[in-house]
Amino acid sequence: MREKIFCNPLPLPDLGLGVCCRMADADPSMFNGKVRDFREVSDPEMLYDNGVWYMYPSVSQAFVSKDFVNWEYKKIDIECDLGYAPSVIKFRNKYLLTSSVLFREKKTKIFEAPTPLGPFKLIGEMLDMHGNELLPEYLDPSLFVDDDGKLYVYWGCSPYDIGIFGVELDPEHPNCAVCEPVKLIEYKRENTWEHYGEYNEHPDFGWDEGVAMFKHNNIYYLQYAGCGTVFRNYAIGCYMSSESPLGPFKAPTSPMVQCNHGIVNGTGHGGWVKGPEGSVWQFYTCRIGRVHRYERRVGMDKVEFAPDGTPHVKVTSTPQFIIGGDAGLLPLSFSKKCKASSFEDNALPFLAVDENTHTCWFPEAEDKTPFLEVDLAEEFSVSAARMIWAEKNLNVKNNIFPEAIQYRIEFFDKNGKQLDFAVDRSDNRRDLNVDFVTFAPVKAQKVRISILKNAASRIHAGLIDFTVFGTQEK
Repeated sequence: MREKIFCNPLPLPDLGLGVCCRMADADPSMFNGKVRDFREVSDPEMLYDNGVWYMYPSVSQAFVSKDFVNWEYKKIDIECDLGYAPSVIKFRNKYLLTSSVLFREKKTKIFEAPTPLGPFKLIGEMLDMHGNELLPEYLDPSLFVDDDGKLYVYWGCSPYDIGIFGVELDPEHPNCAVCEPVKLIEYKRENTWEHYGEYNEHPDFGWDEGVAMFKHNNIYYLQYAGCGTVFRNYAIGCYMSSESPLGPFKAPTSPMVQCNHGIVNGTGHGGWVKGPEGSVWQFYTCRIGRVHRYERRVGMDKVEFAPDGTPHVKVTSTPQFIIGGDAGLLPLSFSKKCKASSFEDNALPFLAVDENTHTCWFPEAEDKTPFLEVDLAEEFSVSAARMIWAEKNLNVKNNIFPEAIQYRIEFFDKNGKQLDFAVDRSDNRRDLNVDFVTFAPVKAQKVRISILKNAASRIHAGLIDFTVFGTQEK
C-alpha cells in the first residue's frame, strides 16, 4: 500500500453514457454544440465493507477496489435506472440503496439487497411519519447509520427558502420516517463561496445540494456542495456536530474542498470513506464540460483535521502516494511547444497541453498514424503520464461504442535521438477514458504519444489532456 500511487481524475474503466444524452427530450442548451453522446461519472458516495471499497457515482454505475487504487466497473443489479446520486449503506447485514429521482414526476424509493451490488429489491416509496410522500423534493439523498444502530436519511437542495433536511427512519420499515424532517442546511448569503455562478456573482441565490454524512472521532460531519456543478468554483462545505446526527450543527464559514483552476477543478458533491491505516478520504466530482455542462469525472484526496476537528482537503492533480502524499513529480508539459501528425478544424495540438478540460486535440479522421509530440524545453527525468481521452463521434444508437484506446509513448533526448525505452499499450484492452501510467525514470526532452488504430476501431479519438510528469535533471 505504501508504494501505491494515483493521480486525479481517477482512471475508472467503462464509464457509462451521461443521463442527459439518454433522454429523448435532452435540453440542447446544455450541450456545447449539437446534442450528442458523452460519458459521465460524478457525485460519488462510498462504502467500505469487508476490506473492499465500493464507489457509487451517478449514473447507475459502481466501481470496486481492493487496494484503493485500481478500480473495476461493476453493474448494480437493480431493475430500474437509478439516476443521479445513489447512496448505499450496510444496515443489519443487508444493504440499503436510494438515489435522486431521475425525472421529476417519479416517486422516491429505497431498495434492499443481500450484497453491496444487489440484487436490490424495492422496499417502498419514501414516506413521512404520516404515511405521505417525503417532502421537500427528494434530491441527492444520503443514508447514514449511527453507532447505536439508528438509521437516517438526508436530502434536498437550498435554492430560495427550501433547504437540506434530515430525518430518522424506522429500522423495521426503512422507507418510513419516525419524526418530522429537520432543516439542517439553508443557503447562507454571508458565505460568498455559496453564491451561484462562476465568480459567485449572484449573492441572492445559491444551489446547495449533494449532502453526505460521516462520523469520525465522535463528531458528525454533514457535507454539502455549493455554487453550481457546472462552475469551476463548485466546492464542498461541511457542518459539524458533537451531539447528534440531526444537530445542532456548527455552520462552516469557508469551503472544505475547493479548486477552481487546472485539470482538477469544480470539486464538489461527493462523500467520505475510511481509507488505509485509519485515514479518511474525500471523493468528489470534478468538471470536464467539453460536450455537456454536466460532463464530469471523479477525484479523491485525503482529509486532514485541525486540532478542533475541522476538516480540510487539499485537492491534487499530480501523482500522489496513498501513504505518504505527494510523489514529488512535476507536470512538465503545460503550455510547452508541441506538434502533431495532423489536426482537425480548430482542435489544435496545444489544446492537449493547456490544462483546460473543455478543449482538446483531434487528429484528422483520415490520419492513419496520428501522434502528438511535446518538447519539454530541456531534459527531465520522466516517469509518469496522464491521458484524458476525447471521443468525437461516440454514438451508441449507430453502434459507435466506447472502446479501449491503444497507444504508444516514445521518448527522445535533447538531440532528437529516439531512446530505446517506450511505454507500449498496443495491446490495451481496458476502456479507460482517463488513463495514468508510471514507469522507470527516463531522461528525455521530447515525448511523443501515438494513437494506434486498428481495423476494428470506430472511435475518432483525441486528447483533452496529455500531461508528462517527472523531475529536474541534476
